[in-house]
Amino acid sequence: MSKTILGAAVAALALSLSAPVATAADEGIMKYAINKPSTAWNVYGPGQTNAYVKDKAVVGGGGVRVAVATPDPAAAWRVSGSQAVNGKIAKGDVITVAFWAKAEAVEGGAPTATVTNVRVQQSAEPWGGIVEGGAIRVDSAEWKIYTVSGRATMDADKGGAAVSLHLGSARQTLVLGPLFVLDFGANYDPSQVK
Repeated sequence: MSKTILGAAVAALALSLSAPVATAADEGIMKYAINKPSTAWNVYGPGQTNAYVKDKAVVGGGGVRVAVATPDPAAAWRVSGSQAVNGKIAKGDVITVAFWAKAEAVEGGAPTATVTNVRVQQSAEPWGGIVEGGAIRVDSAEWKIYTVSGRATMDADKGGAAVSLHLGSARQTLVLGPLFVLDFGANYDPSQVK
């Protein structure tokens, strides 16, 4: 699956947020989803404010606006957005995290923001990394889908994982839209989604 095809598939998946429940034959890429696609971000940490905002320009009708006023570049994880992963993950599975986001200008600057790390992690201590995705530059005031893929380095029981986006590296404002977590299994080539 190429990046273009994956983007189209995730966009189609996003449309399912507002569509009637699909039958098994209509599932398509939904059969790989291991979360309930949602804008229900749990945003936490010092020096930030967050609130749900309505926006008809994104599938699902809105997102969570996060304004980081007091950044901590050395510990960007202190301000994070997270969502639960409901499904089970097996070590070696190829996992793709896809989320809608847009940036807002801060003090007359360009509309950009940096997510310093996108990770799938254990949902309880010791918070071990299952998939480490690295940094993503949210570079537009328009909604875009951002993706990270990797191979799981450990197992996670059903409900034992979460996605975490580290947001506290800079003074910035971004809006987080729907999140999708897909598990393509161990036999999938992750280079096909990069």
